[in-house]
Amino acid sequence: METRMLGKDLTVTAIGLGCMGFSHGYGKPTDVDEAVKTIRAAYDMGYRFFDTAEIYQGTNPDGSTNYNEELVGKALHDVRDQVVIATKFGITAHEGTGIKVDSSPETIRKSVEGSLKRLNTDHIDLYYQHRIDPNVEPETVA
Repeated sequence: METRMLGKDLTVTAIGLGCMGFSHGYGKPTDVDEAVKTIRAAYDMGYRFFDTAEIYQGTNPDGSTNYNEELVGKALHDVRDQVVIATKFGITAHEGTGIKVDSSPETIRKSVEGSLKRLNTDHIDLYYQHRIDPNVEPETVA
């Protein structure tokens, strides 16, 4: 598959897989095994760039939380060094009030630790702010 350069040194496939829809935004989450199988099929087809976010969550039929980052981590764990994983921070869902934007340094530290754990990895290739936080200067976020 064709590749592109992001920034100075991050090579990604020209076509990536946005994984949000497996857990969030389009109704009920996809069955965990089916989602993992589909993500892995994308890898087998040549995809090497996968995008997720800490906010991409849904509720499984048994009432447990379906964390999108966990699906991505499970599907790609054994090929981790052959893929680029992007994930995002800075927004959380609050029932009844929509989303809350928070890109404070403390929240970013908690978010990155949570994402690393859910992705079952020791590094994130591309970590970026999901929404601009008007209360935190961009230089502070960086």
